[in-house]
Amino acid sequence: MSLEWFYRMEHAVRQSLPGICEGFDELNIVFDTDTTTKHPSFIFSVAVGFDEGEQESFCLIHFDPVNQEFYCYHSEEDTAFETKALFGNLDEMLAFIHDAFHEYLDEMEDADFDEEDEEFDDYDDDPEEFDDYDDDPEEFDDYDDEFEEDVEENDSIEWITNDKYAHIEEHSPNGDIEYNIHYKLGIVPETGDGVLLRNTVTKENGEESEEGIMIFFKEEEAPYIKDLIGEYLAREVPYR
Repeated sequence: MSLEWFYRMEHAVRQSLPGICEGFDELNIVFDTDTTTKHPSFIFSVAVGFDEGEQESFCLIHFDPVNQEFYCYHSEEDTAFETKALFGNLDEMLAFIHDAFHEYLDEMEDADFDEEDEEFDDYDDDPEEFDDYDDDPEEFDDYDDEFEEDVEENDSIEWITNDKYAHIEEHSPNGDIEYNIHYKLGIVPETGDGVLLRNTVTKENGEESEEGIMIFFKEEEAPYIKDLIGEYLAREVPYR
């Protein structure tokens, strides 16, 4: 395992950081590294408050010394699912840092706006109206249901395959388990990223549970995913 690429990229990022965005000049951007973990990382933060030691991180990039690759985890805004992004070169990393910085600024603006709304709420002419909402939290359930429906609809995704279903049964002395699995493949038109949906309904001992995941991947990743699945299918399994 070698950290040569890690240190080379660290030097390149430090040299390029001031020119990524004009906003970096307005805020005190701090770039730290952590080499004490199994996967060393780049940590990008903003110094906040009057205490120079107080910082808020807005971007964290890891380095895998075994596979010699930089990566990070990113939450998809439309779906709330977390994906893993790989960086093949300096430009890709700098672009991601720039986007993460502006996402941080947007979140700060939204937080300030929410605080202002709360201040106005305190001066409402009829405070008993708000007590009714506090005493009956079920009135907010409708909004939660609408949000879940919006996530499930995934309007930003264009599904490009028919639905695929698999039924799997497992029998053991401890009981029977049934899996009803639904697959679907789509694409995000704005970015060209692929999307794999996998929804599993599990029935065990009369109880039913459901789990859904979505995997987002770049077009360049597809051949690697195909090779991995091919290796899985070609493996030798003694109990078959």
